[in-house]
Amino acid sequence: MSQAKKKKGAASARSRGSAAPGRPAAPPRDGTPSGAAPRDAPAAGDSRPAKPGGENIPAGLARRPGNGEARRPAAATATVPAVTAQSPIAKLPLGTRPVTATSATATATATATATATAADATATSARGNAAGGNAGDGNAGDGTVAIAADTAAEDEDVPRWAAKALEQLLHVTYWLDPGQDGDSFTAAVQFTGQRTDVQGKPGPADTFIQEETYSGIVPGSGPVAVTAEVRGINPGTWSVTAEPVASALAPEPPENAAAGRVPWPRLVTVPAGPDATVHTSTMLRSKVPGVIRYAYACLVVLGVLAGLGIMGALLGTAHYPVLEPVLLSVAAVAAGVIGGKAWYAAVTHGKWDGWCIQGFVGGAAVVVAIVAAVGPGLPKGAFLAAATPALLIGMGIGRHACFWAGCCCGRPTASRWGIWSSDRRLGCRRMPVQLLEAWTALTVGAASLGVVLALGLARSGPVAIVALAAYTLVRQAILGLRDEPRHWRYGRALTASLAGLALIAGVVLLAVS
Repeated sequence: MSQAKKKKGAASARSRGSAAPGRPAAPPRDGTPSGAAPRDAPAAGDSRPAKPGGENIPAGLARRPGNGEARRPAAATATVPAVTAQSPIAKLPLGTRPVTATSATATATATATATATAADATATSARGNAAGGNAGDGNAGDGTVAIAADTAAEDEDVPRWAAKALEQLLHVTYWLDPGQDGDSFTAAVQFTGQRTDVQGKPGPADTFIQEETYSGIVPGSGPVAVTAEVRGINPGTWSVTAEPVASALAPEPPENAAAGRVPWPRLVTVPAGPDATVHTSTMLRSKVPGVIRYAYACLVVLGVLAGLGIMGALLGTAHYPVLEPVLLSVAAVAAGVIGGKAWYAAVTHGKWDGWCIQGFVGGAAVVVAIVAAVGPGLPKGAFLAAATPALLIGMGIGRHACFWAGCCCGRPTASRWGIWSSDRRLGCRRMPVQLLEAWTALTVGAASLGVVLALGLARSGPVAIVALAAYTLVRQAILGLRDEPRHWRYGRALTASLAGLALIAGVVLLAVS
């Protein structure tokens, strides 16, 4: 026996002798069966020298000669494909249900005992990651998608305005009697609802309690409708009860309104009691007393078409080109829409959920002035003269849409000149500022049309300055009846002053033309 073999046998004996009595010796770490010769031991008759330093290495940890590339896996080791790490949350297309893979072998043997070999633990962990994925680090196996539900991420794919328009909601209304005498007051109403078509145990979104406060209610104005918008509930049929409550702002709850109708000329019916059965719907299909949802779009489109038709008729009657000026007028309408949005955002500090007619007039007027200066085959004054009555008459038609849609409302009033209307939250008798503005635009537009027909298109260019200045001047007085705070203390006074100067200048130009 060679000297190296003797020394290795002595080292193995010392290693076995140092084990604690009564405890079985740990198996070799290279998977060699008990009693067999170590892999690193030279075969019988092998005269190759042993590796230097091998006498101090335990038998189970001794390495074979070579760089390890030809090393065979242990008997307990499974060969698996490499696993690519994935994100713990995989985003699916909208409407796809998430699926999370689970497997009995998905958890690695973290609780392995001291007798488990490193090869066994590695093989078990590899099998778990390949078959079912590891929930701790987010690794997924072949052919398996490990994801988690991410509703917030899906909602971000839909624009906010579209999600708000498509959301199922409730509009519930309570009718109260404001009395006949006294000052304006504030009322607080509590709405309680429960879904009636629940199957199984009701959830948190199957009931609601919502309290709303309404200010500016005027006694003597007739029946008042207070409406609440309820969101974040399950769609279905709801039984809703409304009850006035006392609060710090409303110490005395008002009484229920008697059944009947609101004051003439509106034909809105007042129900008999505060209880109601309502159905969820989208914003465009919800019902609010005094509001007609599709009236806004219909009347605005009708106004635009009427204006373009008037302009085309005036140009055609005077034997001028029609198509190009009408197309440029469409561009002026688009500029007016942008101006109306920008003006509204400026006065409301960044809100984009409304329009401003003053911004519409300003944006359209800029494009009309540029086109008139360039001249699309027309005398400079002819385009202005044809566009002015078209713009104002179209605005007069479209402005009625605000009355039916519940925007740009007037102040609540008990005056006989008030008309019952709603701002989509508080329905009562109000000053009809939308109608006053619409009738002003129609009147000024009809007057400018008469001047154009009398003088002809070529001589009626200054009528644009006169008509727009007159409309703006009257509108500043109407704005004082609106139910909204002033955005700038001197805004209306400054605008009225500039409009007055423009009106005088326009009259002079029209007289000398």
